[in-house]
Amino acid sequence: MITRKILTIVIAFFITLAIHAKEQSDTVLHNRYARLFHADNPDSTKAFYDLSAYLQQYHKQKKQMENYYNIKRIEVRYDANHGKYMDAIKKANAMLAEMKRNKEEQYSDIAYCALGTVYDRQGNHEMGIRYFKEALKRVTPADGSRYIHAHAGLEHCYIIQHPEEALELNKRFGELIKSDSTYLKVYLAHKVQIYFYIGDKANFLKAAKEYERLINSSTSPIYEYGEKTIGVMENAMTDKHDDVLRGLKKYSDNGRRMDASIRIYESMGRSDLALKEAYRRMEIQDSFNNDLMTENLNELNAALDINELQKKAAKEREFWLIVVILLLVVAVALLISRHFIRRHYQKKIVKQKEQLAIALDEAQESARMKTAFIQHVSHEMRTPLNIINGYTQLIADPKYELSTEERNTLLQAIDQNTLAITSTINDLLEISLDSSKERYQRDDRIVVNDFCRGVLAYAYRRDNGRLEFVFNSSLPDDYIIYSNNEGIERILRQLLKNSLKFTEKGKIELSVCESADGESVNFVVTDTGIGIPEEHHSQVFEEFYKVDSFKQGLGVGLPMSRKIAIRLGGTLTIDKDYKDGTRMILTIPKGV
Repeated sequence: MITRKILTIVIAFFITLAIHAKEQSDTVLHNRYARLFHADNPDSTKAFYDLSAYLQQYHKQKKQMENYYNIKRIEVRYDANHGKYMDAIKKANAMLAEMKRNKEEQYSDIAYCALGTVYDRQGNHEMGIRYFKEALKRVTPADGSRYIHAHAGLEHCYIIQHPEEALELNKRFGELIKSDSTYLKVYLAHKVQIYFYIGDKANFLKAAKEYERLINSSTSPIYEYGEKTIGVMENAMTDKHDDVLRGLKKYSDNGRRMDASIRIYESMGRSDLALKEAYRRMEIQDSFNNDLMTENLNELNAALDINELQKKAAKEREFWLIVVILLLVVAVALLISRHFIRRHYQKKIVKQKEQLAIALDEAQESARMKTAFIQHVSHEMRTPLNIINGYTQLIADPKYELSTEERNTLLQAIDQNTLAITSTINDLLEISLDSSKERYQRDDRIVVNDFCRGVLAYAYRRDNGRLEFVFNSSLPDDYIIYSNNEGIERILRQLLKNSLKFTEKGKIELSVCESADGESVNFVVTDTGIGIPEEHHSQVFEEFYKVDSFKQGLGVGLPMSRKIAIRLGGTLTIDKDYKDGTRMILTIPKGV
C-alpha cells in the first residue's frame, strides 16, 4: 500500500516538472514573438534577423507553415521600413516561388500582402492596392487574422490618394475587428488619418481623442502605430505650423511618409515646401526605379545562363543586346525629359509663385508615368523569370526523380514563359517603332480580300487548331483601296492577337465591307471571348491600362493601334452592342 502511494507521488512529481518545462518553453517563444512583432527598434539589425531565422526554423521543423511564412512576411516589412526595397521585393518573390515549388499556394496571400506592404512603404500606392487586392482574392473572413491583415493593408494604401474609399473600408474594418481587438489601434489610427486627408476637422479631432484614450489606457497594444504621424497632423489641423515643421524634419526618406509630408504642406498653404518635397520624392523614386531595372536585367542574364536555355540563348544573344540598349535609351530619354521639365518649372517658380500648385501636379504626373512604364515592364519580366528559374532548378536538382512526362511538362512550361518574355520585348519594340514613325504614306495598292486572308492565316498559324476561323466579305475579289499596307496589317494582327489571348473556345471572325457612305472600308474582328466591360471601353485605349492587371502584356496594343488608325485617316472603335465577346471595328478611307 505504501509502495503504491510512493509510486503515485513520484509520477505526479515528474508530470509537474514536464508541465513546468512546457510552460517555460511557451513563455520563451511568446517573448521572442513579442520582440519580433511589437518592438519598433530591436536591439540591432543583426538581432532582428537572428530572431527571425530562429522562429522560421522553429515553425518549419514543427511543420507550422502558416506561421513560417508569416515570419518571412514580417522580415520583408522590416526591410521595407528601413528603405531596403529591393531586398524586400526579392524576399517576397522568393517566398512566392517557394510556395509554388512546395505546392503550398494556399498561403500565397501572405506573400502578396508582403509585396503590397513594400510598394506602399515605397510610395507606389497603386501597386500596393493591386497586390493587396490579389491577396484578398485568396482568403475569406473565415481565415481570421490573414483576412483582416489583407483588408487593413488595402485600406492603408487608399488613405492618402483616395481617402473617401478608405473611409468605406475603415467602416468594414471596424466590423471585422470585433472578433480580434489586436487591430483596434490600427483601426483608430487609420480613421484619424482618413479624416485628415478628407479635411473634416470635427471628425478628425473626435477620432484623435478616441485614439489618444486608447494609447493612454492600460489595455493599449504595446506596439507603436501612428503616434508620430497623428501628432504632426493634429498640429497641422490646429494651425500649429512651427510644430508641424519641426515634426516633419524627423520623417525618414520613406516614400509613403514623403507623400504624407506633401499633403500636410499643401494643407498649410505652403506650396513651395510641397514642391520641394515632391522633387526630393522624385529623386528617391528614380533611384528605386534604376535599381529595379538593373535587378531585372541581372535576373534576365542569370536566367538565360541556365544550361537548359543555353542553346536558345546562343541564337537570341544579339536580340537581347538590342533589347538592353533599347531599354537604356528609353531610360536615358525619360531622365533627360524629366530634367528639362524640372528646369522649366523651376524658372516658373522664380517668376510667378501662384503657379507652384500647377508645377507640383505636372511634376508628380511625369514621375507617375515614368514609374508606370518601368514597373509594367518589370512586372511582365519577373513573373515568367521566376517560373523559368524554379522549374530549371527542379530539373537540375538530383534529389528529384522526374518521369519523362513530368520533364516534358516542365520544359514546355519553360518554353511558354520564354515566349512570354519574347512577347514583352516585341511589345517594347513595337512601341519604339510606333514612336519613331511620325506618319504613314497612303499610296500602297491593297487588294482587300487577298490582304485579309493573309492576315487571318497569320492568326490561324498562331492558334494551332484550337479555334474556328471565319472570313466574310461583301466585296468583290478585285476590290482595291489605297492606304498603308504595313499600318493596317499591324492593327489587324494586334486585334487578332488580342482575340487569341482572351478567347478560350468558339471562333474568331474577320469580316470586311464598304461603309454606308461608300468612302471607307470597315475591317471587323469579332470573337467569342471574355469581352470588355462597357465601363472600360474608353480606358483600354490608354497606354498601360489593362482590365485584368495580372494578365500577361503591357497594355499598349490597343492604344498603339488607335494611333496608327488615326494617322491613316481612319478610326478604331469597340462595338458596344455586341455582347457575346468583343467586336473591334477598324475604318480606313478608300484613298485615291
